[in-house]
Amino acid sequence: MHKRMVNQAKIKITISPVGPLLIKASDQGADPTKPDMEFVETYYAGNRSVYLPGSSLKGAIRAHCERIVRTLGGKVSACDPLNRESKCRKLQEKNSATLYKKTCTICQIFGSTSISARANIADAYPVDPPEIKLEERNGVAIDRIYGSAVPGALFNFQVLTAGTFTTTINLKNFTTAQLALIALAIRDFDEQRTSIGFAKSRGLGQVNMKVNKVEIHYPTAIIEDRQLRMMGNPVDPLNNNVVAGAGQLVNDANAYGFPKPDAVNVNVQAQPDDYGLGATLTFESSEDINELWRGCVSKWCEMVEGDQASG
Repeated sequence: MHKRMVNQAKIKITISPVGPLLIKASDQGADPTKPDMEFVETYYAGNRSVYLPGSSLKGAIRAHCERIVRTLGGKVSACDPLNRESKCRKLQEKNSATLYKKTCTICQIFGSTSISARANIADAYPVDPPEIKLEERNGVAIDRIYGSAVPGALFNFQVLTAGTFTTTINLKNFTTAQLALIALAIRDFDEQRTSIGFAKSRGLGQVNMKVNKVEIHYPTAIIEDRQLRMMGNPVDPLNNNVVAGAGQLVNDANAYGFPKPDAVNVNVQAQPDDYGLGATLTFESSEDINELWRGCVSKWCEMVEGDQASG
C-alpha cells in the first residue's frame, strides 16, 4: 500500500506543558555554567529555540497506543519493538499485503524493521517564542537500598514550564479504527493520564494536547452530484460527507485485512481541491472534530469486540 495513496489524515495539534517538562539533548555541552541536562534545542525563525522533536512525540504516542492495545488483548495486538525475537521483527514475507496483514496492530500504524510506518509526526515548534519559559532545577540520586541521598550525586536539569508548540500528525492509507486509536492517545495526554519526556515518575512531563484541525484528503477523488468518485479505483462512489478507511477505497481490502465496510458519516462535506482532482474534508470546530472522533471510536470498538468474539 505504500506505493498507493488512497486517503490521508492531517491532525494539527498544539502542545503546552501543565507542569515542568524536559526532553533532554543527546549530549552535555562543554559550558560548565549550563545545567547537566539541557532541553533539546534547534534553530527556528533565525534564533536558537527549544522544540519538541517529532521522534520523541511519536515514541510517546506509540507507547501509549501500545498500552491501550495490550490492555484490550485478543487479536488486537502489540509486539515488543525492543525484542529481537518479536513476531513483527522476524517476518520474512515478500508479499506486501501478507506482510501487513501479519503485522501487529501497532506496527501497522507506526512501523517496524519489517514494514514502513503509515504515521509520522513533525517536530513541534513554538507558536510564540517569547512565551517560552525555562527553569533550572536540582536533583539527587537516591540509594535504592537505604532510600537516602547518594553522597556527591547532585545534578541539575533544565525544564520547560510555559509555552505553546504546534505540530502535525500525518497518517496515510488509514482505517477509521487506526484514526480512533491515535485520537484516544491524544485525549489521554490532554487529560494528563500519561506523560512525555524525562522523569515521568517524578511528576514531570504532563501536557495539554489539543486538536485544532483535522483534514481528511482523498487524492484521487472527483466530486460529482454530491458523491466522491475515486479515479482509477473500481469501487462504489461515496457520499461527500463520509470519512472512509482504506478498506472502503481499494478492491483488494481482504488481502490486507482491512475492515470493509469502513466509513463514518459526518456533518462536514468534502470540497474539491484547487486543481480539480482530489477532495478534502476539513474539521475545525470542536463539535465537528468530536463528531469525527466519536464515529471513528465506534468503528474501533466494533473491531475490538469482533476480534475478541472471534478469538
